[in-house]
Amino acid sequence: MQRYKTFWAAILIGGLVGGGEFGATAAVGPATEAVRKTVDEVIRILEDPEWKKPEKKEERRKLLEQTIAQRFNFLEMSRRSLGAEWNKRTPEEQKDFAASFQTLLANTYLGRIETYSGGEKVQYLKEIVDGEYADVYTKLDNGKMTVDIMYKMEMASGDWRVYDVVVEGTGLVQNYREQFKRILRKDSFAELTKQLRDKAEHVKASVPAGADSARSR
Repeated sequence: MQRYKTFWAAILIGGLVGGGEFGATAAVGPATEAVRKTVDEVIRILEDPEWKKPEKKEERRKLLEQTIAQRFNFLEMSRRSLGAEWNKRTPEEQKDFAASFQTLLANTYLGRIETYSGGEKVQYLKEIVDGEYADVYTKLDNGKMTVDIMYKMEMASGDWRVYDVVVEGTGLVQNYREQFKRILRKDSFAELTKQLRDKAEHVKASVPAGADSARSR
């Protein structure tokens, strides 16, 4: 699983911009506003002095994960990433896999948040809605290069939820599906789930100590 860092670094930076801009010809609607709402809430938590205190780190992480989980439909991302294999698994196996996958993605995202230093801007370019599905197009600009990021969303329980993210034409779901297929050709489903759990713990542990204080300076 080598490419997940590239995906989630781009997704993170594309979201945490503290004042994203609408493109001059942007056709903005509820799906785009849903993305912005979550971004604004994440930024609010990160910039709150109370949450920057070292003793609040774990509590803040949980709050950030809850905020992200409200926008990202990790269960649907898990189902799509596993592909046909999903229907072969028992409900308990599906639940365990989805929980492990969510922890991996969330820890990757949160790890990047805790070392984020700012400087990037994002444009919300347009959204295309087709019934209960929407594509939200954004562009990240760090002054040296631009990155196109599209959020694929679905209306679920009255709210727009992200089920895939496409970075420079390559989808997160498809990327993971190919990796999972390779693993399942030689290992069991239980081993795949175990690898997800182990990777999630590794990602969480790899966040450097003092990242919070470095951000707040």
